[in-house]
Amino acid sequence: MEKDTLVEALSQIYRKAVESRGIEFQDITGKEVGTKIQKVAEWMMGSPVRSGLLFQGTTGSGKTTLMYAMYGLYKQLASPVIYVTADDLYTHFKHQLEKEASRYEEFLRAKYLFLDELGSEPERCQSYGTDYTPVQNLISYRYDQKLPTIVTTNIADDKILDRYGPRMMDRINEMFSILRFKGDSYRK
Repeated sequence: MEKDTLVEALSQIYRKAVESRGIEFQDITGKEVGTKIQKVAEWMMGSPVRSGLLFQGTTGSGKTTLMYAMYGLYKQLASPVIYVTADDLYTHFKHQLEKEASRYEEFLRAKYLFLDELGSEPERCQSYGTDYTPVQNLISYRYDQKLPTIVTTNIADDKILDRYGPRMMDRINEMFSILRFKGDSYRK
Protein backbone atom coordinates (compact mmCIF):
# COMPACT_ATOMS: atom_id res chain seq x y z
CA MET A 1 0.00 0.00 0.00
CA GLU A 2 1.31 3.46 -0.85
CA LYS A 3 1.74 6.19 1.74
CA ASP A 4 -1.02 8.40 0.33
CA THR A 5 -3.44 5.46 0.39
CA LEU A 6 -2.52 4.69 3.99
CA VAL A 7 -2.90 8.33 5.01
CA GLU A 8 -6.34 8.47 3.39
CA ALA A 9 -7.46 5.19 5.01
CA LEU A 10 -6.24 6.27 8.45
CA SER A 11 -7.85 9.69 8.04
CA GLN A 12 -11.20 8.15 7.08
CA ILE A 13 -11.20 5.73 10.02
CA TYR A 14 -10.15 8.59 12.31
CA ARG A 15 -13.00 10.72 10.98
CA LYS A 16 -15.54 7.93 11.54
CA ALA A 17 -14.30 7.45 15.12
CA VAL A 18 -14.73 11.16 15.85
CA GLU A 19 -18.17 11.31 14.26
CA SER A 20 -19.32 8.15 16.06
CA ARG A 21 -19.04 10.15 19.30
CA GLY A 22 -21.41 12.79 17.96
CA ILE A 23 -18.60 15.29 17.45
CA GLU A 24 -18.38 17.34 14.28
CA PHE A 25 -15.22 16.39 12.43
CA GLN A 26 -12.92 19.28 11.53
CA ASP A 27 -10.35 19.24 8.77
CA ILE A 28 -7.07 17.87 10.14
CA THR A 29 -4.91 18.71 7.13
CA GLY A 30 -1.90 20.67 8.32
CA LYS A 31 -2.88 20.26 11.98
CA GLU A 32 -1.11 18.20 14.62
CA VAL A 33 -3.26 15.09 14.09
CA GLY A 34 -2.81 15.29 10.32
CA THR A 35 0.95 15.41 10.81
CA LYS A 36 0.81 12.44 13.19
CA ILE A 37 -1.23 10.43 10.66
CA GLN A 38 1.53 11.07 8.10
CA LYS A 39 4.16 9.78 10.57
CA VAL A 40 2.07 6.73 11.42
CA ALA A 41 1.72 5.91 7.71
CA GLU A 42 5.50 6.18 7.30
CA TRP A 43 6.02 3.84 10.25
CA MET A 44 3.48 1.36 8.85
CA MET A 45 5.11 1.39 5.40
CA GLY A 46 8.67 0.81 6.40
CA SER A 47 10.60 -1.80 8.21
CA PRO A 48 10.87 0.30 11.32
CA VAL A 49 14.04 0.15 13.34
CA ARG A 50 11.77 0.52 16.33
CA SER A 51 9.12 -2.13 16.74
CA GLY A 52 6.69 0.14 18.52
CA LEU A 53 4.88 3.44 18.43
CA LEU A 54 4.21 5.39 21.61
CA PHE A 55 1.55 8.08 21.45
CA GLN A 56 2.31 10.30 24.41
CA GLY A 57 0.67 13.53 25.44
CA THR A 58 -2.13 15.53 26.84
CA THR A 59 -5.59 14.23 27.61
CA GLY A 60 -8.05 14.43 24.74
CA SER A 61 -5.44 15.26 22.09
CA GLY A 62 -6.36 12.41 19.71
CA LYS A 63 -3.95 9.66 20.79
CA THR A 64 -6.52 6.93 21.33
CA THR A 65 -8.54 7.93 18.28
CA LEU A 66 -5.43 7.63 16.09
CA MET A 67 -4.60 4.31 17.71
CA TYR A 68 -8.16 3.11 16.93
CA ALA A 69 -7.63 4.16 13.31
CA MET A 70 -4.45 2.07 13.13
CA TYR A 71 -6.15 -0.82 14.89
CA GLY A 72 -9.06 -0.71 12.44
CA LEU A 73 -6.72 -0.76 9.48
CA TYR A 74 -4.53 -3.55 10.87
CA LYS A 75 -7.61 -5.67 11.62
CA GLN A 76 -8.29 -5.61 7.89
CA LEU A 77 -4.68 -6.34 6.90
CA ALA A 78 -3.08 -8.58 9.53
CA SER A 79 -3.81 -10.96 12.35
CA PRO A 80 -3.76 -11.58 15.18
CA VAL A 81 -4.33 -7.95 16.13
CA ILE A 82 -5.34 -7.24 19.70
CA TYR A 83 -6.49 -4.08 21.47
CA VAL A 84 -6.41 -3.92 25.27
CA THR A 85 -6.39 -1.21 27.91
CA ALA A 86 -3.65 -1.27 30.53
CA ASP A 87 -6.30 -1.86 33.21
CA ASP A 88 -7.69 -4.88 31.33
CA LEU A 89 -4.17 -6.23 30.80
CA TYR A 90 -3.61 -6.03 34.55
CA THR A 91 -6.92 -7.82 35.20
CA HIS A 92 -6.06 -10.62 32.76
CA PHE A 93 -2.66 -11.05 34.39
CA LYS A 94 -4.31 -11.27 37.80
CA HIS A 95 -6.74 -13.90 36.48
CA GLN A 96 -3.79 -15.87 35.11
CA LEU A 97 -2.14 -15.84 38.55
CA GLU A 98 -5.41 -17.08 40.05
CA LYS A 99 -5.60 -19.88 37.44
CA GLU A 100 -8.72 -18.37 35.88
CA ALA A 101 -9.49 -17.74 32.21
CA SER A 102 -7.06 -15.15 30.91
CA ARG A 103 -5.89 -13.71 27.60
CA TYR A 104 -2.58 -12.43 28.98
CA GLU A 105 -0.52 -14.94 26.96
CA GLU A 106 -2.36 -13.81 23.79
CA PHE A 107 -1.37 -10.22 24.56
CA LEU A 108 2.28 -11.24 24.90
CA ARG A 109 2.38 -13.02 21.56
CA ALA A 110 -0.03 -11.04 19.36
CA LYS A 111 1.39 -10.12 15.99
CA TYR A 112 0.27 -6.53 16.67
CA LEU A 113 -0.71 -5.29 20.12
CA PHE A 114 -2.50 -2.01 20.80
CA LEU A 115 -2.17 -1.03 24.47
CA ASP A 116 -4.26 1.95 25.54
CA GLU A 117 -3.70 4.16 28.61
CA LEU A 118 -0.30 3.00 29.83
CA GLY A 119 0.02 4.21 33.41
CA SER A 120 -3.66 3.86 34.32
CA GLU A 121 -3.19 0.33 35.64
CA PRO A 122 -2.24 -0.46 39.26
CA GLU A 123 1.54 -0.45 39.63
CA ARG A 124 1.87 -3.92 41.08
CA CYS A 125 -0.08 -7.13 41.27
CA GLN A 126 0.44 -9.17 44.42
CA SER A 127 -0.07 -12.87 44.80
CA TYR A 128 0.89 -14.69 47.99
CA GLY A 129 3.29 -11.90 48.94
CA THR A 130 5.04 -11.78 45.56
CA ASP A 131 4.94 -8.55 43.55
CA TYR A 132 4.36 -8.77 39.80
CA THR A 133 4.48 -6.01 37.18
CA PRO A 134 2.33 -7.24 34.28
CA VAL A 135 2.78 -4.22 31.99
CA GLN A 136 6.53 -4.24 32.46
CA ASN A 137 6.63 -7.99 31.81
CA LEU A 138 4.61 -7.53 28.62
CA ILE A 139 6.75 -4.68 27.30
CA SER A 140 9.96 -6.55 28.13
CA TYR A 141 8.73 -9.68 26.34
CA ARG A 142 7.59 -7.75 23.26
CA TYR A 143 10.86 -5.77 23.29
CA ASP A 144 12.90 -9.00 23.32
CA GLN A 145 10.79 -10.50 20.52
CA LYS A 146 10.69 -7.23 18.51
CA LEU A 147 6.90 -7.50 18.22
CA PRO A 148 5.02 -4.43 16.95
CA THR A 149 3.39 -2.68 19.88
CA ILE A 150 1.38 0.53 19.75
CA VAL A 151 0.83 2.30 23.09
CA THR A 152 -0.94 5.44 24.29
CA THR A 153 -0.17 7.28 27.52
CA ASN A 154 -0.90 10.59 29.19
CA ILE A 155 2.18 10.37 31.41
CA ALA A 156 5.38 12.26 30.63
CA ASP A 157 8.86 10.75 30.43
CA ASP A 158 9.76 11.71 34.01
CA LYS A 159 6.62 10.02 35.33
CA ILE A 160 7.27 6.91 33.20
CA LEU A 161 10.77 6.81 34.71
CA ASP A 162 9.39 7.22 38.26
CA ARG A 163 6.70 4.60 37.76
CA TYR A 164 8.50 1.92 35.74
CA GLY A 165 12.17 2.59 36.54
CA PRO A 166 15.31 3.28 34.47
CA ARG A 167 15.50 -0.23 32.95
CA MET A 168 12.00 0.03 31.49
CA MET A 169 12.50 3.64 30.41
CA ASP A 170 15.65 2.61 28.57
CA ARG A 171 13.78 -0.17 26.76
CA ILE A 172 10.89 2.17 25.92
CA ASN A 173 13.33 4.67 24.40
CA GLU A 174 14.88 1.97 22.23
CA MET A 175 11.69 0.11 21.33
CA PHE A 176 9.34 2.96 20.48
CA SER A 177 9.16 5.76 17.99
CA ILE A 178 7.54 8.42 20.15
CA LEU A 179 4.88 10.75 18.80
CA ARG A 180 4.16 13.53 21.28
CA PHE A 181 0.69 15.08 21.23
CA LYS A 182 0.63 18.60 22.64
CA GLY A 183 -2.71 19.94 21.46
CA ASP A 184 -5.68 21.05 23.51
CA SER A 185 -8.38 18.53 24.33
CA TYR A 186 -10.85 17.87 21.52
CA ARG A 187 -13.42 17.05 24.20
CA LYS A 188 -14.11 20.69 25.03
